[in-house]
Amino acid sequence: MKWWRGREKKRPNEVPGPPGESPRPENFEIRVGGLSHVFAVLDPSTTVGPEPLHIPLTGYNVYVDLVASGDPDLVLHALRAEVTGRRPMKPSGVSIAPQPGQQGISFAEDLSEARRRALENYQPMQVPDVEVFLDEIPPLVRPALDAKGIPVVPDFGLPLRIAAGSAWRIVLAPHTADRRRVDWRLLADVTCGDQRATMSWDLMVTAETTMRTFHPGGTEPDFTPVHVLAPHWRVAWPPTGSR
Repeated sequence: MKWWRGREKKRPNEVPGPPGESPRPENFEIRVGGLSHVFAVLDPSTTVGPEPLHIPLTGYNVYVDLVASGDPDLVLHALRAEVTGRRPMKPSGVSIAPQPGQQGISFAEDLSEARRRALENYQPMQVPDVEVFLDEIPPLVRPALDAKGIPVVPDFGLPLRIAAGSAWRIVLAPHTADRRRVDWRLLADVTCGDQRATMSWDLMVTAETTMRTFHPGGTEPDFTPVHVLAPHWRVAWPPTGSR
């Protein structure tokens, strides 16, 4: 299931940033979107709003698309993250995107049609360039590492220069063990010619799947993490403070 975050239908460069942020320069565009195969679903309410709220699960894909549309090159100097809030929540359930080859049961005709459409539009998760650890203080943004601590995308690094007239996509994987709703902000420090800007996007994530795994012998059920349900990115080399 794909989602797009840019203050709903506004373009990302129309999203107001934190106080004191520099004006949006011309000659480039940065779009932030993403992909999650599992969402925690909050029913409409006075706090949620008139529509259900779908919160992506930890390890989902965040896409940062950088487009140098003018004459100067675009340079991404840094990606940063801030946690802006942690809110208790009680999801009414989860939404899980069906994967090709998996068995599924639909108990109503309208659900069968929805499953068919979901399979037709299925997109695999991408290996991330960058991991974002939102439980670290301050949040840690680093290249994605394998189990040996080696970057999984060896040729990725910052600063990153995007030549005039071209585009580049960076894939991030945000992580949290917090089963509350975690509101966080992604920030990008860029220059384009003699212009400098910091752009920001407000996003959400949670670790809460609402599911438990039961074991033979009557032991207490364990919390079921998202990577058991879907191919969300799983941390292979935790930060030093999380080991």
